Amino acid sequence: MSLSLARCVEAVARLLDSCGPLEPVRLCMSDRDVQAEVCASGPAASASMARLSAATGGEVAGRAVDQDDGVITADLEDEVVLVAAVDTPVRETTPRLRATSTSAAATLLRTLAPWTAALDQELLSGAQLWVDDDGQVFTVRLLATAARGDDAESVAAAAGAGLEQVRTWRTDSGLDGRGSLPCGRTVHIGIVRLS
Repeated sequence: MSLSLARCVEAVARLLDSCGPLEPVRLCMSDRDVQAEVCASGPAASASMARLSAATGGEVAGRAVDQDDGVITADLEDEVVLVAAVDTPVRETTPRLRATSTSAAATLLRTLAPWTAALDQELLSGAQLWVDDDGQVFTVRLLATAARGDDAESVAAAAGAGLEQVRTWRTDSGLDGRGSLPCGRTVHIGIVRLS
């Protein structure tokens, strides 16, 4: 069965709906898997991992007593594999009132699904969609590769399918860019040239 980035995005949106409130989560999605990093520490991280475990039926493995270092691996619907872990903040900052939410993240993913379906039609091999929740805003980034012989501009054009006002610029490793979804959400694009 052919899997797609859009199906992964939709499966993760449904997972977030079923989890209830989580601490901010950084997601990296591809056509077959999703990596979820709970950006918290202590009891808040443990509670989020417990909710993810309950929603997926996966158990937290490698966890020491009173530590947040466990990993959940679970099969989601549509043959998508989830790997979730805690990404403890490097330094403590003054707590701020959270402006994002798990339900807002699920809504964002549903907004991204039609665009990711258009990306799948462009056959971006190995593309990754990152959705980063820092507690204040969501950042959306699409990363793709231009294999040897591929034109990075053509890959960038495929990555920008469905976006408006796309601008790209050369970098040492390929191309970076930015565009907007019709709803106004900014999407960052990164094309890495493989040698």
